[in-house]
Amino acid sequence: MLQMSVIHPSGSAWASPVVLVPKPDGELCFCVDYHKLNAVTRPDNYPMPRTDELLEKLGWAQFSSTLDLTKGYWQVQLDESAKERSAFITHVGLYEFNVLPFGLRNAPTTFQKLVDGLLAGLGEHAVTYLDDVAIFLDSWTEHLEHLQKVFERIREGGLTVKAKKCQIGLNRVTYLGHQVGPGTINPLQAKVDAIQK
Repeated sequence: MLQMSVIHPSGSAWASPVVLVPKPDGELCFCVDYHKLNAVTRPDNYPMPRTDELLEKLGWAQFSSTLDLTKGYWQVQLDESAKERSAFITHVGLYEFNVLPFGLRNAPTTFQKLVDGLLAGLGEHAVTYLDDVAIFLDSWTEHLEHLQKVFERIREGGLTVKAKKCQIGLNRVTYLGHQVGPGTINPLQAKVDAIQK
């Protein structure tokens, strides 16, 4: 993170502990336990999308694509006053973030606002839940045109996509823990098995 300029050494009076959380793909997600900072942070009440509404929109399309924004929060720059509050302790010193870290109370709403702004005007055929973007239409030609518009907006916004997690132009896609296709919305079997066990 230091080499990527995600963080820099800090002299802040704020400090929070580090937490490493395993991701489903086996990678580790670096998080900071911001409980104390979050307790004194005024909440941003920007509405988060309802997953059932997103799935319902997507569920009827003939062609769907999903995009995963790479390290989504890290694509948002912090202002100077927020940087010192983001400080965290490691065994080799105190550091603070240059970009939006995971774990901050308002990180999800901040990122959701950013992506909603990028996709403004495309909502009938492009939706997002945080870093998971879905594009869906019944016409193949229109789907490709819409997909190009979404990619252009993402590029203009300075965001990047994680190619290996994208699904392009499929009849059925996996989105927000569900298999979604023309007229069907089913939970992933692995999720059902986990609940049953």
